Amino acid sequence: MLKELKTRPIIAPQPVLIVGTYDADRVADAMNVAWGGQCWDKYVALNISSNHKTTENIRNNKAFTLHIADVDRMELADYFGLVSGHKEHKMEHVHAHTVKGKMVNAPLIEEFTLAMECLVVSMDDNGDGGTRVVAEVVRTVADDSILDENDKVDFSRLRPITYDSEQHLYRKVGQAVGRAFHDGAALK
Repeated sequence: MLKELKTRPIIAPQPVLIVGTYDADRVADAMNVAWGGQCWDKYVALNISSNHKTTENIRNNKAFTLHIADVDRMELADYFGLVSGHKEHKMEHVHAHTVKGKMVNAPLIEEFTLAMECLVVSMDDNGDGGTRVVAEVVRTVADDSILDENDKVDFSRLRPITYDSEQHLYRKVGQAVGRAFHDGAALK
């Protein structure tokens, strides 16, 4: 028998996406975004709070990079969600390395093995303090270590993590791999 729960969306898996942007002074920033994903053949969508530095940066640049977090970079990904870009230069703090995207005005974070350069198609406030961003992926780059013999991303090599919003865990194929809002604290 089904038990009625508090009404809320419970969707899994939710990818752990790291969004890279530049601010007005061209300082690289990164944010962990759980509410996003692919929304058409060459488009991605993000749902982020309107007051984040990342949201401001996307508004100003109309571009961002999107990195897929994986098991080996879980702590770094979690850290990017624990600390505000308004308060700290995150890349400098964790000694992350960036290069400017070739197609967009946004940083590629070299520590991640899969990244997409994205140009904003639309940005809409959704009325509850959030902003929905839809962007076209205009360039994709990947490290050889996660590619198969046909240059396709092999997710068993990438080992992406997902966000379990019910338990506040990161998971890999159903297994917990870390505690969200906790494990990245070691990098503070």
